[in-house]
Amino acid sequence: MPVTNVNDNQPILSGEELKKASRAVSKELDKEAFLKLLIAQLANQDPMNPMEDREFIAQMAQFSSLEQMANMSRTMEKMAEANKFSAVSYVGKTVGFTKEAETPGGEPKQVVAAVKAVWFDDPKQGPVLETTEGFVPLSKIEGVGPEYKVKAKP
Repeated sequence: MPVTNVNDNQPILSGEELKKASRAVSKELDKEAFLKLLIAQLANQDPMNPMEDREFIAQMAQFSSLEQMANMSRTMEKMAEANKFSAVSYVGKTVGFTKEAETPGGEPKQVVAAVKAVWFDDPKQGPVLETTEGFVPLSKIEGVGPEYKVKAKP
């Protein structure tokens, strides 16, 4: 059953559009679904008892918050992507990090190692540097030095 305007009985949302909007609300309210629902609500309000200004302003504030959250999410994704590719610049450099104790009760030690490669296997963990001393998450790097010079064997 389509949602219709009270005044002229013209459909505002078809049955399919209403189903899509309802599904969007039940899963995740995107701005398009929110606007469709708000328009349907405004068009179908009782003319003798219209929506109060405060209710309308509250809904517009919710819409604004939704849009800001979506923008922030996109920005965070871009930042994560930029961080991912900035890790590539570590290849060939010397990095410092704290290596966990190799034996129980042992002491962690400061390590300096050359970066051989960068791996992006686990999106939750982020970039992992392959060094001459093993694999190290980018987040554990404590310092970066100049290029690592490998001495040729005579």
